[in-house]
Amino acid sequence: MNTVLKSSISPTVFSCFAAFNRRGKWPFPRPYFIFLLIILACVPTARQGLAAGSRVLSPQADRWPACNDNAESQTISFVHVADVHARYNPDQGGSSPLARIRGFVEQLKRENSYTVFTNGGDDYEKGSIAEEISQGLTTRQVVQAMHYDVRTLGNHDFAWGMEELLAFSHDPAGIVVASNTKMTGGAPGWVDYAELEVGCVRIGFFGLVSRPWNEKDEQYEGSFYPERPELQSDFDFVAIANDIIVSHRQEVDLLVLVSHLGVEEDMRLAQQIRGIDLILGGHSHTTMTEPVRIINTTIIHAGAFAEKIGRFDLDFDLRDREITASRFLLADNREGETPVDEPTDREVKRIISPYLEEIHADFANISAGQSKKAMALIAARAAVETLEADAAFVSRHSPRKEWRSGPLTRQDVLDAFPVEREPAGNPGFSSLYLIRGSGADLLRAQTSLSDFAYWGPETIDPTATYTIAIQKAQAFHQRHYFGREISLTPPHHGAELWEAVVAFGHVRNAASLSVDENARGAAGHDLVAFLQEIGNQLPMEGGEN
Repeated sequence: MNTVLKSSISPTVFSCFAAFNRRGKWPFPRPYFIFLLIILACVPTARQGLAAGSRVLSPQADRWPACNDNAESQTISFVHVADVHARYNPDQGGSSPLARIRGFVEQLKRENSYTVFTNGGDDYEKGSIAEEISQGLTTRQVVQAMHYDVRTLGNHDFAWGMEELLAFSHDPAGIVVASNTKMTGGAPGWVDYAELEVGCVRIGFFGLVSRPWNEKDEQYEGSFYPERPELQSDFDFVAIANDIIVSHRQEVDLLVLVSHLGVEEDMRLAQQIRGIDLILGGHSHTTMTEPVRIINTTIIHAGAFAEKIGRFDLDFDLRDREITASRFLLADNREGETPVDEPTDREVKRIISPYLEEIHADFANISAGQSKKAMALIAARAAVETLEADAAFVSRHSPRKEWRSGPLTRQDVLDAFPVEREPAGNPGFSSLYLIRGSGADLLRAQTSLSDFAYWGPETIDPTATYTIAIQKAQAFHQRHYFGREISLTPPHHGAELWEAVVAFGHVRNAASLSVDENARGAAGHDLVAFLQEIGNQLPMEGGEN
């Protein structure tokens, strides 16, 4: 495979030679040692160019057969996934979902050797607890073990900060394209644009990354890392795509956008510009059973969480240089049905092996199935009893997955209270922060957050001072939620929700109590649920909005 990686400073190396070679004639003899001196003189300048973005020709190991000059047509198969979100834990006694995706690719390559494997971003967060404990390392290692041909970045891929992002972007096996993400003074692993020669077909790839999200779980215009101005993003997607088309469309047979913009933005792009043959999308977790066709652009989305695999076959006429037909298949990724790539499965299991106890071992017990509202109250109680708070509020929308009765693993807790680091590189938007406020402020919070789960004193002294655990959005936007600042001191981070619940579960298990068993009193406080107790479950907050 010959891979061309391109961006803005393409003439750098060639300008060095131009200084010695005018009109194609050398003004002096050309012995080998002089040629070497010229190369060495140019290298520093070339490296400086690479730091900001450059044009280089980078040969890699051949992945596809060479062009058959006698062929009249060629079929290219794209295998696409996106928004995997760290869903690589093996099924109990079975294989990793990602090993099955790689197995699907390998099986297809035996059918069609011109197969290209792509990823639409968001490989981090909301999945394996191994990522949480390793602070991103396991996800990076698993992704690089997948041997994608081309992938882009998603907003969640910025989660663990700049250093992890840079390490993640340097993929020894594949190309990372992020055309709207620039870095000065560093060496990112992503490029603006890349070309692959797949048999007789030259394919151009570029990538677009969505806007970042803040602590209110809202998208905003701006940098992923405001404290790191060397990294900047441009969200004028139409202008960037147009620039790519003007610069490169005539050089390639096919132009492909690997997108992490979401299906609506992908469709908007296809409606406004001409020249993109295929958009392989992500971000919106959209599952398509049929492609969307807008003018001459085909859009593919294959869902999220490694549950589906998208296959798009494209027939290309090598004489007329045009697409003649295409087909799409959305395959289920199921244990026992989808083929497993054994080397990938062994590697994933090796990577997560230090964390198997956190993934599979029981550490606590649930006596009865819990609704999401009841689980929010468990989390509020956990905040009080593990963070030395007097009272706590947890949004009833925080739990994402209900618990059944029986043993509880740490992975079960993270599945229920996943972490989304917003803004990127910071604690999750649902994490717990501690503030100090008066009893009058605590009463104000009860009124303002009446649809939250509350755990704390039933009788509140308006003149006393209380330590209150609230979630990130409420901690940093107090005027919005409470009408004024209620904290006497700046909020400081206490724990992610799942961490507080795990700590609480350990305490309860040590006392031979289930996590959901009701009790009164902790650390000398008279703790009762603020809202009505329902049935045999913990007391819960009021009805749905």
